[in-house]
Amino acid sequence: MYVLADSLDDLLAKVYRQLVKRGTRIVPTKGPAREIYGVLLKLSSPRVRLSRTESRGILFSCLGELLWILSGSNALDFIAHYIPDYQKSSDDGLTIFGAYGPRMFGRRPNDQLSRVISSLRGKPDSRQAVVQLFDRHDTLKPHKDVPCTCTLQFAIRDNRLHMLTSMRSNDAWLGLPHDVFAFTMIQELVARSLGIELGEYRHAVGSLHLYECDEGKAVRYLEEGWQPRRAMQPMPQGDPWSAVNILLDFEATVRTEGSNILDPREIMEPYWADLATLLTVHKAFKTPGNANEIKRLKRRLHDDVYSMYINKRHGVVLSDKDQLSIFDSSVKATKGTA
Repeated sequence: MYVLADSLDDLLAKVYRQLVKRGTRIVPTKGPAREIYGVLLKLSSPRVRLSRTESRGILFSCLGELLWILSGSNALDFIAHYIPDYQKSSDDGLTIFGAYGPRMFGRRPNDQLSRVISSLRGKPDSRQAVVQLFDRHDTLKPHKDVPCTCTLQFAIRDNRLHMLTSMRSNDAWLGLPHDVFAFTMIQELVARSLGIELGEYRHAVGSLHLYECDEGKAVRYLEEGWQPRRAMQPMPQGDPWSAVNILLDFEATVRTEGSNILDPREIMEPYWADLATLLTVHKAFKTPGNANEIKRLKRRLHDDVYSMYINKRHGVVLSDKDQLSIFDSSVKATKGTA
């Protein structure tokens, strides 16, 4: 099956329709599911990487998982702050065996992404710019979590950076939105590192499946309306890694100490400051009755593409002026993408 889409929501809608309509019934370890085997998904606009729906608009967990990967961490307490269900995937209650971060950003030979960037700088037409995540050692003994992703391949063609993710298995409901967000963000980080434009994103899957327990959710998703597609702003030009390191330090402080800390706008460019602000909002959500603090933090955002993800959480109510501003921005964005 081949699926082409311009936005994550369009991609998810096509995938869910096909799985519900013609997915083959299988009974794997984690429970009954519908499966389509051998799938290629193509996202032509990788920055439209966030769902604008009520059920799949999962910005905070996507951002948390991305930063967990970029930090090179396998710590359970880090990722459980954003995705509590990861506790079920730990062998020892402290770490996640299949975590991507140490495999991608660890010490040699696991400093794979930096070697990809170096390789493409030296040989722009290289076909060896590959990060390997799943390997034979993952099958030597049972683990609660092993990588679903086999490889990430980067290629410069027509002076744009394209990416192909190859997966042995992919949960279309829980995993796919997170994977597309994290991997297209990494794709953009590599593109910025190389000083070239972002290309297309491709996602190849052996077993693309929808668990029976999520089938009703997928049907309801297809019945949802969603706001006009909105792309994230382009990452700032120049090498991004110093900004990433500042953001990772900020994340650790927010997660371990609290949201009432230094205003990120004082130390980061607007793009990165918005992501940092979202981290403080996520931490503030963990305190009941914190709506006023959340509204205060929300006013720090430069880009209102993130507003809807805050509005739908914990009943945060916007003023009529705020609602009108967001509506106007959405209309302008729609005209810009027509």
